[in-house]
Amino acid sequence: MRLPAKPSVRYNIASAIARCCLKTFNMKTPKIILSGKENGEGMVVHYWTARDTDVFGLGVPNIYSNTDWDLGPTWCYLVLGDRTTLIDTGRRGNVEVLENLLKSIGKKPSDIDRIVVSHSHEDHDGNLADLLPVSQAELWAHTIYSQMIAYNTHVQDGARHPDLPGSCRMCFMPEIVRRECLPYHQRRSTLKLDFAIQDGETMSDDSLRFLFTPGHSPDSVCVVLDDEVIFTGDTVLPDITSHPSSVSFFRANRLVLPEEYRTENQVYGLLNYIKSLSSLASISPNPMPAFPAHRLFYNGQFNLISDVAQRAREIIQFHVDRCRAILEIIGDDSLSLEEIVVRHFPPALLQGMGKTMALNEILAHIELLENCGDVQLLGQKANTARRTGCDTYLSVIGAYRQSVL
Repeated sequence: MRLPAKPSVRYNIASAIARCCLKTFNMKTPKIILSGKENGEGMVVHYWTARDTDVFGLGVPNIYSNTDWDLGPTWCYLVLGDRTTLIDTGRRGNVEVLENLLKSIGKKPSDIDRIVVSHSHEDHDGNLADLLPVSQAELWAHTIYSQMIAYNTHVQDGARHPDLPGSCRMCFMPEIVRRECLPYHQRRSTLKLDFAIQDGETMSDDSLRFLFTPGHSPDSVCVVLDDEVIFTGDTVLPDITSHPSSVSFFRANRLVLPEEYRTENQVYGLLNYIKSLSSLASISPNPMPAFPAHRLFYNGQFNLISDVAQRAREIIQFHVDRCRAILEIIGDDSLSLEEIVVRHFPPALLQGMGKTMALNEILAHIELLENCGDVQLLGQKANTARRTGCDTYLSVIGAYRQSVL
């Protein structure tokens, strides 16, 4: 789930900066093949690259509780070529919808040669276990994906739910939601990778290039096609930002990760997300249009990202501004994380599970500020923050921001 900051000129820059991209570069608007809802659900759109590679965007339904939390569908992308590739499969329980969307463009699951998973969240790989047997497609994902779908019940290490696979050992959803996910987890855990993606890997046979972009999820990858467009999953989105994972996830999952990722945290937390954004901000060639996993079409219109590098820089700035906002909220007081959340986010976003999600977003920023020495956490549960008087976060994040200016 993604949370915008409280609306203000200073901090809520997400919508304005997304619109700014449209004015700077002239990205082709995809052709609508099948109309759907105003938020994009049930739509099929067609785009083609300069090399005449056909790309179809498929709007697979997602769960949302109200308009403030409506992400719209998960956009899955079918790329035609020597090998037909499907990027992501959408939220669990929608395999028939996905098959019907494919049927609308004259395709069926057996036409798919390869499924690439952008990361191990259920709104992206939810229909994978249903689709693989009928398609007989190869499964491609980052090497960490294998650990995210596997059970490691012998590893405790402070995990909230050590009985769940790696991607959900720190799940904060209610028990009823976790129970509903169990069949999905169990079926997914039996899957095996046909190809483990590494950062920067290029497949010369079909002009695909992969970038490892952890932070939102430890196994996140972006896919570059024809050196012209990039599929960003949740790493870069228009008009909203992905929530960063927590550094605490690394402590719980360290022994679950592949051995090369166990010594030092390279994949969890806000700073690692900013590092990933920084790599996209220096992408070549530039500008490069992006196809995101959410909000490609929303409120009855396209939200095109014509320059992924510019959008990545803007998201980095968004997190700089949020850190500044948190420090200003704390001021000379000692505030609990919950008090910071209530002061930072509008009430409409704090209904139901919204408050828990907001707490996780603020926690990711507090972790970075504590690591920089800008706040000190107090109390037995370390859930109260006090400023130290430093603003080191500006130079820490600024180093990644300056490197791409």
